[in-house]
Formats: sequence, structure tokens, C-alpha cells
Amino acid sequence: MRTPLAAAALVALGLLLMANPLYLPVSVGEPDPAYTHTVRPVGEGSAAGIESPAAGRANGSAEASNGVVAYADLAPEARAAFDRARDAPEGGFGVERPDERVDSLSYPTEPTLGDGLLIVAYDGERYEFRTRTVEREPVGVVAQRVLLQPAAFLVGFLGVVAGAALGLRKRLGGS
Repeated sequence: MRTPLAAAALVALGLLLMANPLYLPVSVGEPDPAYTHTVRPVGEGSAAGIESPAAGRANGSAEASNGVVAYADLAPEARAAFDRARDAPEGGFGVERPDERVDSLSYPTEPTLGDGLLIVAYDGERYEFRTRTVEREPVGVVAQRVLLQPAAFLVGFLGVVAGAALGLRKRLGGS
């Protein structure tokens, strides 16, 4: 009588542990924001694609009406951030502290044209210049995802296998 009960308990506990992505990770602190700056040429895959008026070859005041900002019209700190992101091998860079951000730029979590996304005319080309806030998970949550969740799943899987083996032991000729 104890064997079927133990087998059922092992299977139930194993299934509960295997379902841990449904209830883990538990938030253990405030998100840690980072601030990113990226630059890439305007093209088909960009927010202002080739068909967009912002991608057109306008000049003078027509550029401002198309949502294009001339490089020379950017604040000096914004130009420095644009240059640094354009020259970076990855096409961008990030900063950790709020005081490292450029005051003349906005840092929304979801950039839109004019708010975290600027189309900059530079050297006869158009570039998307994105600035955004990225909310990173606290270290405790990352540890739960990397260590605790896989370990709980593995222990749960082994519990289900052990419960099934215990339940089938007598049927397969075991004592």
C-alpha cells in the first residue's frame, strides 16, 4: 500500500518541480536600468524604412518636416554620442548611470520617431539614432533563471522517472 502512495507522491512532486517556469523567478528587487545608444543606416529593416518620407533625399527646411535632423543641429553632447555609437564595432554603446546620459536626448523604453528615435542626416546619408532605457533583471532573478530553474526541472524529471519506476516495479517482476 505504501509503494503506490510513494510513487504517486514522487510523480506529483516531480511534475510540480518541472512546472517551475510557471512560478519562478520571483522578483527580488528593482530592475536595474541601462541606457543604450545605437546608430544604423536607414534601410528597409529600419523604423523609417526606404518608403518613409524620413528616408527621402530632402534638404533645407524640408528635412525638418520629414522628421530628419541635420547632424549640425544636434547638441554637442548628442553629436558626441552619435559619433561614438556610429564608430562602435557593435553599432552602439550603453551607459549604466543616469548622469552619464545626454541631457538633450530622451531615453524611453519603447522609442518612437521623435522620442528616442531620431533620423540624422550626416555626410549625405540618413541614420537611425536610437536612445532607450533597458530594464535589466536583478542579479537574484538571473541566478534563479540560470541555476535554480534548470536544477528544479532536472530534480523534477528524475522524481517523475523514480515514481514511475517505483510504481511499475512490481508489474515488471521486481520485489
